[in-house]
Amino acid sequence: MASIFLSYSRADRPKAQVIAEALIAEGFVVWWDKALRAGQTYDEVTEDMLRESDAVVVLWSTVSVKSKWVRAEATLGQRTLALVPAMIEDANRPIMFELTQSADLIGWDADRGDPRWTEFVSDLRRAAEQAAPAAAAPAALPAAGQAPDMTMELTFWNSVDESDDKADFEAYLKRYPDGHYADLARNRLAAIARAEAKASPPTPPPAPPPEPPPAPQPAVPQAAAPPPRPAPPKPAPVPGPKPAPVRARPPSAKKASSPLPLLLVGLAAILVAGFGVSQLLPDGSGDEAVFETVSAGTATPALPNTLVIEAPVPEAPATDTEVPAPPAGDPVPAPPVCDACPVMAALPGGTFKMGSPTTEPGREPIEGPQREVTLQPFSVSKTEITYAHWSACVEDGGCGGYSPGAPESDALPVNAVSWRDAAAYTRWLSEKTGETYRLPTEAEWEYAARGGTTTAYWWGDKFDLSKAPRDRTRDAASLPENLFGLQGMLGNVSEWVEDCYVNGYSDAPVDGSAVTAGDCSRRVVRGGSVKSSQAGLRAANRARLSVSTRDRQYGFRVVRSDD
Repeated sequence: MASIFLSYSRADRPKAQVIAEALIAEGFVVWWDKALRAGQTYDEVTEDMLRESDAVVVLWSTVSVKSKWVRAEATLGQRTLALVPAMIEDANRPIMFELTQSADLIGWDADRGDPRWTEFVSDLRRAAEQAAPAAAAPAALPAAGQAPDMTMELTFWNSVDESDDKADFEAYLKRYPDGHYADLARNRLAAIARAEAKASPPTPPPAPPPEPPPAPQPAVPQAAAPPPRPAPPKPAPVPGPKPAPVRARPPSAKKASSPLPLLLVGLAAILVAGFGVSQLLPDGSGDEAVFETVSAGTATPALPNTLVIEAPVPEAPATDTEVPAPPAGDPVPAPPVCDACPVMAALPGGTFKMGSPTTEPGREPIEGPQREVTLQPFSVSKTEITYAHWSACVEDGGCGGYSPGAPESDALPVNAVSWRDAAAYTRWLSEKTGETYRLPTEAEWEYAARGGTTTAYWWGDKFDLSKAPRDRTRDAASLPENLFGLQGMLGNVSEWVEDCYVNGYSDAPVDGSAVTAGDCSRRVVRGGSVKSSQAGLRAANRARLSVSTRDRQYGFRVVRSDD
């Protein structure tokens, strides 16, 4: 009867128990529950189980691939026993195990008649039989001066030796604070810290205080228009010299009369006319002539001595600062339509190349072939949906009343929600607002994540820790914006999209619509989380999960149809 050592992450214990019970039903002896008795250590129990086993079954999941102990157990099984790995979730396996064929138990529901299960059991029996002769040989004794658990420590160290993740070396020191490689682990941690400090952008100097605004200038009062001058009174006629009475002369005397009287009369007439004209001319006391102005459209009778000019209606004064209109195509965040609704950003339509080129480091075959996709304009939430958004749904009687737990901050992205949970939120939001909300399609998500770029990440081809932190989940609105003004598109939590899973883009639509003809029991997640590798945070990276999976790494954002 073959004995099997089952290696798994504690987060996957429910699935591990189902698989362990099914293996026992197949006739295997399964070491899987590492219960410790008083005085025992984890290392001792694990090593004893491994020595008594014929084969090691490793359950790869998004959590276990990052577990140092699972990797150490898998390494030991690969070197000294027979290793039979099985995928229980879609995950990027550690690179040292990429060439080892893994059984596909993703979504397996304990049906022992499932062809995938029967093939897995057959492979396991064959591996255990081949490893049995080697297992029958007496175990080698530890070298003189070597600690009894050196085998596990060495295996653990070998599994992290080439790592550039400080968490690997911290885990080693936590397990072996006085181990054989403790000093080397501390040196590696110091080197990683120096590299991170060098890679981090320098802290910019504090901005100088803003200059005080200029003192307001006193308004210069405009001179009031002079009142209309009354018309000068008509000059009284100036009496001229009375002509001398003409005496009748005899006819003989007319020829001898003098022309002087006629000249005097003419001169008097000229003087009278000149005085009248002087009264009609403007007053010369000012520098300029005074004109009466009236508003357009106001009928004002002109005075005999007033020149009337119609003034145009004044235009409204321009403001001191003109706000330019946003360039065509730039996303414009719109205020939420309700207090509990997410802020949406309107994205322009366009054509982009979806997927990754074959030369991109970390690329998976399911990210291709690259193809051009054309999308219509749509609006997407500026951040991931937060706990505050989710709580509003639950308090309003939506989202099935499901509570994913109490967060440290309501501004954190909600997680531990399944695809079905996310879809329930979009239904509630649509009913609440009267608008049509849904999950983004896979094409819409990648278009939004790239922000108009073609590089592996929206900021370039090299990973930048300041753009997508990998230590802990951050408040959704605290992360840097991409060129579309969206936050958290890469990192923080992986995000559900609408599409059913298909193994590549060969037959995927090119109009940005969702794939609905693939494996709809599994949906696509995009963007990576704080637990993802650098390759897992690329804009083109994609993975698949069961629609009922609830995990702390997964959240979502929403799209609103604008047509």
